[in-house]
This record gives sequence, structure tokens and C-alpha cells, in this order.
Amino acid sequence: MNAEQVVSALNKRFPALAAHTPREFRIWSDFVEPKEFEAALRFAFDELRFGKGKHIVGTDEGEYIGLSYIVSNDENILLVLREKVPKAHPVVRSQGGLYPSMVLHEREMVDLFGVSVSGLPEGPSYPLPDCWPEGQYPLRKEWNPAYFNKETMAYEPPKEEARE
Repeated sequence: MNAEQVVSALNKRFPALAAHTPREFRIWSDFVEPKEFEAALRFAFDELRFGKGKHIVGTDEGEYIGLSYIVSNDENILLVLREKVPKAHPVVRSQGGLYPSMVLHEREMVDLFGVSVSGLPEGPSYPLPDCWPEGQYPLRKEWNPAYFNKETMAYEPPKEEARE
């Protein structure tokens, strides 16, 4: 199955994905809600034979956290399926059952973006140290590295001056 056939199959079954090929051997989708994302990823795995999990890229999209799952098939076509979750309550399901290699990348999303991954197996924090302050997510746009004290491992933003 070539990239155009994959795009056609995805868009026929999941129009909200708006899958497209920006260049040869690359397919991208728009951000979709978790329920549609999970169905599309399962379809890509089961029907389109995208059986190799490559990476997950997290992005801070303002009010949302974007998660781009990169998978490939035997023809070396990279498929990037993207989901978005509200930053105020970022919860996704682990895709480690389909792609065991994604578990480590899901841990990155927990530590770096504060995404809660249900079904993620127990394991160490990654890539931040165990003493990293809870609730501090260094790849969110509002996190300012200038306020991080490396000696105390504390996040110390300036206190607002009292208003009269």
C-alpha cells in the first residue's frame, strides 16, 4: 500500500483527520480528539499494517497539549497521527499495548508536559530526575527556566507584590 492509498483509506474512514502527504513517504493528520485518534491508530495498526512505533512528540498548543504519534509500516512510510487534550485536564490512554516501544515516550509526556497516561505500566520517571519538583512541566510554554533553582531543585517564580 502506497502513501496515497493510506491517505485515501484514512480520510474515508476518519474525515476529521484530514490526512495529507507533505512529501513522499510522509503522512500527517490534523489534531483530533482522543476517541477518534484511538480509533484511527487502531485502524492504522490493524488494517493498514503500521506496526512499528517510532516516537511521540509533545507540543504545547496553548489551551491544549498536542501529541503526535509517529508510526511506520514495512514500506517505510511514516504516519503521524495527532491528538489533542485540554491542558487543564490532559488525560490519554497508553498505546503501549499496540506499540510497546512507545511506553518510554509516554513517560516523557508525563514528566515533560504533565499528561496523565492511563494504563501506563509502573516504572521510573523519565527523563527528569526522581527529585524533580512535582507539578513542574518544563516543556509547557508557561514554565520559565529562569525560575528553576538547580541547587534546591525548586521552581521559584517571583512573588507578586501585594496590591493596596
